[in-house]
Amino acid sequence: MANELKIVQDATTTCINLTADVTNNNTGGGTLILDNSVNKYPRALAMFNNPGTFSAAPTNLSVVNLFMVRQDTDGTSDDTATPLTTDVESAEWVGAFPIYDTDAAQRVTIDIDLRGALKAHFYVENKTGVTITGAASNIYVKITPYTYAPT
Repeated sequence: MANELKIVQDATTTCINLTADVTNNNTGGGTLILDNSVNKYPRALAMFNNPGTFSAAPTNLSVVNLFMVRQDTDGTSDDTATPLTTDVESAEWVGAFPIYDTDAAQRVTIDIDLRGALKAHFYVENKTGVTITGAASNIYVKITPYTYAPT
């Protein structure tokens, strides 16, 4: 068929690798920077992985919010963020990972918008009602930029 599209993915970056717990209503992250400056892909798959447990079963369909803080937007300076507090300055909300009512490991993938983001740090905000336990097994967020191209 003519005019078909295929998905072209860039390399996956582990942008968050937390070895600490994230209590309810608090944020964590900013571990590694996503560099999207070469291919400038406009979309990404963001995967939240808590291979450990929660302190108790979260409220069903509560969320872990994902925020992005752009870096090198004008080539000379970065936006700022205050990690590990309830205040995330200059951060854009880019999506929410739905969390289910089980204290077992959970892995959730969402689609996010990267348009114009050449480099960025990412933060998660815990809105599950319980603590996400990263101390026993790390909390990860992996970002895989992608675009569509003709076949």
